[in-house]
Amino acid sequence: MSAVDTDPRVIRTREVVVAATADLLGEQGFDRLTIESIAERSGVARSTIYRNWPTRAELFVEAFEQLCSFPEIPDLGSLTDELRLLGQELARGLTSDAWGQALPSLVGSATHDAELADAQTTFSQRRRAVVAVAFERAMDRGEIAANVQPGDLAEQFAAGFFYRRLLRHGPLDDAFIERQIGAVHRIAGAAG
Repeated sequence: MSAVDTDPRVIRTREVVVAATADLLGEQGFDRLTIESIAERSGVARSTIYRNWPTRAELFVEAFEQLCSFPEIPDLGSLTDELRLLGQELARGLTSDAWGQALPSLVGSATHDAELADAQTTFSQRRRAVVAVAFERAMDRGEIAANVQPGDLAEQFAAGFFYRRLLRHGPLDDAFIERQIGAVHRIAGAAG
């Protein structure tokens, strides 16, 4: 770590820029957000922003991660309990958190912006890794088949939430969460 990385002024500047970017992402989405608007909101010069984040995508990913802090799920001793908690967190995020409001613009913008496509990929990989841990623990406990892929199961579980919210605009209620849990149990060869 260099002296610049530990300089309190640099750390504070980075925090201010990331917070301003996160706020703007929640308000405007990805497609309308510019470095100029971030500089204006944060009070930090554009040149300083570019010095700290060589690409827009790097800053957007960092800000989006701040928006959607997705806590690690504790080992609850049961795949069902862990998926229920994951499902509740995901449903809350998609329906009421700022990242859930910004996500449609990320998906839309990523189709024509390579940097944002990379940002979307990074976000998806990080979220999937958090969910995959629940399946890895379930494999270790013998709750699911040993030949399944935790990352694939994580994607299967989360995909229904995104489809239902972003394309169907349907509710992500407790009944839906339980159906998702049941579906992924069947795929994973779990007892249910």
